[in-house]
Amino acid sequence: MPLHPTLASVIAITPTRLAGCSQEHRQRLTSALQAQSLRWQASTATLSNIARLKEPETVAVVSGQQAGFLGGPALTVWKILTTIHLAQALETQGCPAVPVFWIASEDHDFEEVRHTTILDANGSPLTLTYPTRPPGQPSVGAILLDGQVEATLQQLEAALPRTEFTADLCQKLSATYALGSAWCDAFARWLHHLFAPFGVILVDPRDEHLRRLTQPVMEAVIHQTPELIARLVEQAQRYASNGRQPQVKVSPTSTTLFLEVDGSRTALLHDGNRFQLKSAPEKTYTTLDLVHILRQEPLRLTPSALLRPVLQDVLFPTVAQVVGPAEMQYLSQSQVIYDYLGIHAPARWARASVTLLESRHAKTLDKLGLTPASVLLGTQELARQAMTKLADTKTLDCFREVKATFEAELDRLKQSLHESDPSLAEALERGREKIFYQLNGLEQRFLTNQAQRHATLLRQIERATAALAPFGKPQERVLNILSFLVKYGSQLLTHIYHQLDFSTSDHQWLSPAPAGPDKSEAAGPAPR
Repeated sequence: MPLHPTLASVIAITPTRLAGCSQEHRQRLTSALQAQSLRWQASTATLSNIARLKEPETVAVVSGQQAGFLGGPALTVWKILTTIHLAQALETQGCPAVPVFWIASEDHDFEEVRHTTILDANGSPLTLTYPTRPPGQPSVGAILLDGQVEATLQQLEAALPRTEFTADLCQKLSATYALGSAWCDAFARWLHHLFAPFGVILVDPRDEHLRRLTQPVMEAVIHQTPELIARLVEQAQRYASNGRQPQVKVSPTSTTLFLEVDGSRTALLHDGNRFQLKSAPEKTYTTLDLVHILRQEPLRLTPSALLRPVLQDVLFPTVAQVVGPAEMQYLSQSQVIYDYLGIHAPARWARASVTLLESRHAKTLDKLGLTPASVLLGTQELARQAMTKLADTKTLDCFREVKATFEAELDRLKQSLHESDPSLAEALERGREKIFYQLNGLEQRFLTNQAQRHATLLRQIERATAALAPFGKPQERVLNILSFLVKYGSQLLTHIYHQLDFSTSDHQWLSPAPAGPDKSEAAGPAPR
């Protein structure tokens, strides 16, 4: 299925996605969702959408992401906004739809979610880290915040620029990421605060009531693991023969299941007869052992990245899933599981890809005749290009001409030496290296002297690259949206939502500032 299908093609698969969602299933699903949402202080718009999900014709547009610290990188926001838009677009076509965001609370890669990056008051990227590492490898959703979170939030407040929004923003974060809160609960409360007007439904799969709804499929997977893995291995071999690498590695001993043992989530393997822990192969389980665990302690058994979307689409009447590029790759592998279990997969819709471009950075790039995308070249290369544009072009032309002349004359001399005294040709090449080493060094000193005359502009380039491509990576993959909420307030997401072009998967460069003066220049250091 294409990554960006039409609305009509999404609507066309609605009957097949609705067929497997009984009224009893919807009642149990919405009851669990309502309980979670009330615990997270969800808005009335969210509770209203949960109620709508009880209706037999309502479908879901779903996306998901890891529970990043303080909300994680901005791409989480763009993914949710795309989900909201697609649900609303389906509504306009007469297809009742609600937006759903799946929190990957079962994931055990804590290292991936315990950091977040903001721009400090000087415009420099600052990475904040929740310092406490839990023992073992528990699911992220089970981790409880300890007193260290308060110190990290104080570090955040000290680093943020001082604006009219700083105090309220930090107070809300402190109330949300409170001592003793579960990691997933804090993340969910924060997202509900950000997206309150939009009515997005958040779901934590670490819920026994929800797990009971997917239990029949999980049991089928347990019983049919050898056959299922054989299909996945065949697919991986086809990929390899076509020169492709699967996103998720699969071997004949793989499974699509994880088991929690002594508080740690560990992968299960299968040797053809029994299941075994990857971290402790001597610990084995029969098929009936795992079925018993699933029925008695359902939260201990969790899906792999390949099985997770299948369970999501068993749980929800998903008509479309909003995904990023990496997700699309492993979803192509998951299709084997959908087909094997006889489950119709939803459409896949590309999330919006965005960089927020403040006016001061746009002016800097425009002044130099550079495109926003050029920031990915890095500060040093951008500065070199800038200095090349601003430098004494007459002198630079002279450098180029001199080097070209040397090249031509040395080549002529080399040809002559080859004819009369070949033994000196190698010495000539060493001489060439020394000549150009000296010339290039002189040119660099010239550019450095020019740069000193443009120090202010260089600082502006550094700030632009820090904001648009922190650490040389796309902004949306690094920066937390807090960096812009502190400057533009809670209306930022609504403003961006109305600017976004959701009909394209091309990258978009958008202004975070509403009509009026750009406040990015006015921000100063936060009070200490």
